[in-house]
Amino acid sequence: MDKLIARIKSRVADPRKAVDAAAWVHPLPTIRAPAKPAEVDAAERALGHPIPQLLRRLYLEVGNGGFGPAYGLEGVPTIPPTPLLSDIVFLYSELRSAPPPDENPSWYWPDGLVPLISLGCNIWECVDLLTPPYAIVVHDPNECDWERPLAEQLKPVAESLAKRLEKWLAKRGTPHRP
Repeated sequence: MDKLIARIKSRVADPRKAVDAAAWVHPLPTIRAPAKPAEVDAAERALGHPIPQLLRRLYLEVGNGGFGPAYGLEGVPTIPPTPLLSDIVFLYSELRSAPPPDENPSWYWPDGLVPLISLGCNIWECVDLLTPPYAIVVHDPNECDWERPLAEQLKPVAESLAKRLEKWLAKRGTPHRP
């Protein structure tokens, strides 16, 4: 884990490589300052689930979001709150509280599935906080079949957060818009 974090720190030292979106978003996105331990602890309490150790260390040692694949990782809520700043607790709470279309119970947002990486257009790569090694799946509401349960439509991206970040680090050249 130490080597992976060191490689991420090295990559994000160049703002043009901190997020894939740097290739198509202006002004250039910025990495947020690292989170405080109290902020990560508060996020865990609000989510009702522990944050995986790798993600916790990224928040504390690299930055509270703003780096990584596509538009970057979302962070945890800041103390005091930062106006107009999205975070994983807000996103998860919104999805968990939203009534499913036509009151279809198979469309409730799954417990422990936290939106982590925005791909734009309300498409999210989400981390499964319930099951190590913390798989990453994508949810694309633009391609949903409303007749099938939501959980069946989540597409695997990586078997773990670490592997997802390794894939991002391995990218070469100019990233394409998602």
